[in-house]
Amino acid sequence: MSSLDTLTTLTQKLDEGRPALDKFDRYVNGDQPLAFLAPEVAESTQGRLKPLNVGWPRLVVQSVEERLDVSGFRTPGADKPDAALWDVWQANNLDEESQLLHLDSLVYGRGYALVWADDYGQPRITVESPREVFVARYPGSRRRRYAVKRWVEDGRGHCVLFTETHVFRFRTESRMTEPAILDGFTSGWVLSKSWPNPLGVVPVVPFPNKPRTLKPDGESELADLLPIFDALNKLSTDLMVASEFHAMPRRWATGIELPEKEDENGHPTGEVDTSKAFAQESGRVWLAEPVDARLGQFPGADLSGFVNALATLTQSLGALSGLPPHYLGLHGDQPASADAIRSAEASLVSKVRRKQRVLSGGWEEVMRLAVAIRDGRFSPAMQRVETVWADPETRTVAQGADAATKLVAAGLLTPDAALEHYVGMTPGEIENNRNLRRRAALDAAALKVLGGGA
Repeated sequence: MSSLDTLTTLTQKLDEGRPALDKFDRYVNGDQPLAFLAPEVAESTQGRLKPLNVGWPRLVVQSVEERLDVSGFRTPGADKPDAALWDVWQANNLDEESQLLHLDSLVYGRGYALVWADDYGQPRITVESPREVFVARYPGSRRRRYAVKRWVEDGRGHCVLFTETHVFRFRTESRMTEPAILDGFTSGWVLSKSWPNPLGVVPVVPFPNKPRTLKPDGESELADLLPIFDALNKLSTDLMVASEFHAMPRRWATGIELPEKEDENGHPTGEVDTSKAFAQESGRVWLAEPVDARLGQFPGADLSGFVNALATLTQSLGALSGLPPHYLGLHGDQPASADAIRSAEASLVSKVRRKQRVLSGGWEEVMRLAVAIRDGRFSPAMQRVETVWADPETRTVAQGADAATKLVAAGLLTPDAALEHYVGMTPGEIENNRNLRRRAALDAAALKVLGGGA
């Protein structure tokens, strides 16, 4: 199959996934339509019924993403994270960019990282969106076979096709707007440049979320929760409508002749002037002349049914997503202890640790490619490189310091390892701390010598 045919196939695959990505974007952005609404109500309101979209989807993904922090990479036999690998990480701004990739993976079900060389021959790592990138695998081994990146720049469509042996650059001859290329533009490409791929592998690394054997591209963290989000938004909207029209007590009056509105000449118009009949200000008394007049009010609607239904759905959301009750506003009147919070977050922490294991494979492959570009060859030691993650558990400074002190005193951990696991320091912070402690020790020794000589 020619490179152009391969490009056409991959761009078609890229377009096939767009509706699902658009749907998850709408939920995270709070733009999803109101579900469970009767067609008759939708028609009668003519779009005037605005949904109250509560940001539960964003809470679900951000609660996981904020605990996914890479703190270093460790090579086999090393007692601390590799400083050179961390330099590569920081040189590519992955402290910030990795958060974007993790968020894309959670929302869309997958994210990508592209590894190539910059103009100076150093590794360049960029985070890519599944809206612009697609990776095809070999059916038997699921090894990366092709990858495509498509975008619009300077009014033209651009595509880069990566294979194991070559890289092909395509562009469109005619100018276009962005929607044109994103709405199924799969043909009309012209090959503008090609060059060999010295790495021998496709340099686009996928980061799937919840992958399965036959679904290696993963699925969105929101996929199972969409019906609950819809129900929560519908009940929240119903609650607001009921509070507007039925929650406030409605007054009534019988046996009273209501005054009519008058025109500019003082003549009756035939319309009832309710503003003159009864004052709306708080504390004013209603008066009526007829003896048989009656005044009263209907009781306000009880909204507790909506509140109870929302609480039930919120509990279901917590059970399916692993979010603890205090994240969802449940039992908010009961202040929890630190141990109770850690116990409540056990499910969320377990989920994050499993995601760390899945994402570790992607970041380790990225660093293998980056080292191969930096050194000009693949390093055997990098086959066993390990991603080091920050501890996802909620722990106070006092708890972390206490655990670190006890483990170092017992000889189970080195001071650097304790700082990494229980204090959350990065390799750079650990190195700075070591230098500061060494300098403080030298200063203390120098003062002792000077004091003794005096």
